[in-house]
Amino acid sequence: MDERELIEILNPFNFWRASPFTGITRPKYLNELHRLTSTGQVVVVTGVRRSGKTTILVQFIHHLIESKNVQASQTLYANLEDPRLPVNDGPSLLDELMASHQAFVDPQGLRYLILDEVQRLPDWERWVRIQQEINPGLHIIVSGSSAELLSKELATLLTGRHLDLEVFPLDFSEYLRFHGIDPDDPLADAGRIKSLSSEYISASTFPAVVLTPEPDLKERMVQQIYRDIINHDVARRYEVREIEKLEAVATTFVASVPGPVTLNGTRRALGNRVSLDSIERYSRYLEEPYLLFFLNTHSFSEGKRKRSPRKVYAVDSGILMTVSHRFSKDRGKLLENAVFLDLRRSGCEMYRLMDKKEVDFLVWKGTAPVALINACLDVSNADTKKREVDGLRNGMRKFDMDRALVVTLNHSETISVEEGVVEFLPYRNWALQKGRNQLD
Repeated sequence: MDERELIEILNPFNFWRASPFTGITRPKYLNELHRLTSTGQVVVVTGVRRSGKTTILVQFIHHLIESKNVQASQTLYANLEDPRLPVNDGPSLLDELMASHQAFVDPQGLRYLILDEVQRLPDWERWVRIQQEINPGLHIIVSGSSAELLSKELATLLTGRHLDLEVFPLDFSEYLRFHGIDPDDPLADAGRIKSLSSEYISASTFPAVVLTPEPDLKERMVQQIYRDIINHDVARRYEVREIEKLEAVATTFVASVPGPVTLNGTRRALGNRVSLDSIERYSRYLEEPYLLFFLNTHSFSEGKRKRSPRKVYAVDSGILMTVSHRFSKDRGKLLENAVFLDLRRSGCEMYRLMDKKEVDFLVWKGTAPVALINACLDVSNADTKKREVDGLRNGMRKFDMDRALVVTLNHSETISVEEGVVEFLPYRNWALQKGRNQLD
């Protein structure tokens, strides 16, 4: 392919002559991209499909240009899923892209190179490593599905040379932005925020789904995302031949959110049709593309930790509602899943605590626990409230902590107990960072 043809393919998606549509800004990711690229390391952007990775990368280029730090001609964005690009050429295609840019866009060369869906290109890791060595002024960002991008080759060839950024579907602050509310505005409509928080825990938060007004189309889009993850990010990637068994295991895990699961229990639920080895492999496969997450039960004994049940969570409430309609009758499980995702986005190390009584999340920082958190939709029932508090008090005694938290839908209260203080906080406050001080 000649240089002019390459530039004609790339031009509509770059800012050299025009401004591609950049959508609604997600500031958290833009700020983090700035911070990571400033180190000179290769930045690896991963996350579940349709979480908005491509849009964020285009927004980042736009932000660089708008801030006057970089000229548009010094940037290049290439989506390697474009069928017109000869990805089978391997690294030589990247050499041609660089040469074409220098010939037709900016003879001084690039400062920012973004390669989207880079896993489509064979041997891209070696090319990136060489560029990092011979062209230290070039900032490189690569993006793609986690199952393919975080490969053994990447870990081997770029050890100590890359920083990772995980992209998730919308958190609650972003969900507000997508509904026209500035979460940082102290005068924002509190009633509207309260209503949206109740909606959020049951809704799909994939950006394109949120922006689609028709409910039936929303459901169809979520179904398609789920099928694409199963078929492309798992079955095709790992050459799974028994697709029906994979789908059965995935559906069983989804229906179990956020309950504790075991391999034997899952096998029984499937009528012993799937072997324990297959269930274990499929659980790993489903976790790599960020569809499911498994949370270990805390124990200082590694052997006991491995033998204990794990709790399972999902990347999106819309997937839970679509795949297993049982969640429409138990929004408490959806709230717990939402709290888990908030903690997971923050990169927290966490466990389930099961020591006579359960605590949903035991959060660690470094070598010490920093938070005990339960999620409970409604604590108006006295027995329910006591159960939540008793579990937290047990954890407070065990780890010598004087504070604990219950995330609720709307209830707000602080109660004193012998061990210290238990705070009840509405989810909207938790999600907007107003209740995270104990994690600092």
